[in-house]
Amino acid sequence: MPGPPEGDGVFMNNAGGDMLGFVAGILTTAAFAPQLIRALRTRRTGDVSLSMLVCVSVGMILWLVHGVRIGDAALVLSNSASLAQAVPLLILKLRNDGWGPVHDLHLKGERPLP
Repeated sequence: MPGPPEGDGVFMNNAGGDMLGFVAGILTTAAFAPQLIRALRTRRTGDVSLSMLVCVSVGMILWLVHGVRIGDAALVLSNSASLAQAVPLLILKLRNDGWGPVHDLHLKGERPLP
């Protein structure tokens, strides 16, 4: 099956696509840095969404695997770097806040509702 047409305005040639991928990777990777730095400095993660961290981390893992499978350096590098920031934030979140309301009830000695 032939690949996409080269330089037709909709699809980029390989060099342009790689550059776009690296720029996108740098921006999305940089987006995690302020949150991680703040959480490490303050040791507070109450405002960080656990479900967001889990979903984004799983998504990054899947994009990383996809990047390895297709040999896309931009996907591999950016998702590896993003995971290197997301995982410590996720660990800090779980250490600080647990798994959410059920964890909080357990710490107070209460039982969750059925």
